[in-house]
Amino acid sequence: MKSLSISIIAMVVFVVSCGEVFADTSYADLFLHGKGFRPIAEDLLLKSVAPFPLAEAECNVADNPYYREWCVKTFDNGEQIYEAYKKIAFDIEYRSEPPKTDYWQTPEETMQSKQGDCEDSVFFLVSRLAKWEIDGEIVWGWVTDKLRPIAFAHVWYQIYDKQGKAYVVEGFSKEWNGIIPTEIIGEAEKRIPTLILRHNLVRQALAEQTTDRDDDHGWMGRESVEDLQFSWDSCFMKSSTVNGIFSKLQDMFKRCGSGVAFR
Repeated sequence: MKSLSISIIAMVVFVVSCGEVFADTSYADLFLHGKGFRPIAEDLLLKSVAPFPLAEAECNVADNPYYREWCVKTFDNGEQIYEAYKKIAFDIEYRSEPPKTDYWQTPEETMQSKQGDCEDSVFFLVSRLAKWEIDGEIVWGWVTDKLRPIAFAHVWYQIYDKQGKAYVVEGFSKEWNGIIPTEIIGEAEKRIPTLILRHNLVRQALAEQTTDRDDDHGWMGRESVEDLQFSWDSCFMKSSTVNGIFSKLQDMFKRCGSGVAFR
């Protein structure tokens, strides 16, 4: 644990010193361009061959039935995962935040602006999958490139296929390559989780908020979101890092209007 803490501190120092260099650069720019994972023939993946039906007209990218078919075969609720992934990969542009700013947009704000950063795309993805039983989780942590001196804080979504194999889901790639097996991720980079929140516990948090929230005093009788009965995993139990994450989640849930966007 001590060595892990030292590694995290070193990453923080590096990211702070290099923040301006990568301020307008997304994970897709740094790690996914020309890489990622293409589960079917590249010439098919890069062809958008069918227009969306009218119901999907708000999305600016054409459909890819080959990638859709792969998602359906690979994941439970694969059709819904495909539609949600398509939105964060093609219909949202990466937008960095001003220095010393960490505002977590609601899914509605991201949908309206069609811009956001890593956590914004993850929350938007989860909002589109909220009513489905998805074997997945939101992960906060650090990413380091094994070949280059690059490290930064990141938020990503991880899902499991019908056989229990883990995949990382990344937005902004625009190359049909952003649902990636973790073993492929591990070839080029190392990810150190800080906090893992299961997909179904996002809905639990909202249910607890609806039950316990007082309009005048916020969360009735609770000192922080951490007081909720989450079954969460963390490398830094009860740390300021984890408390900060839950505090931001609490603020975002309140701005969602009792969590309507996540149902």
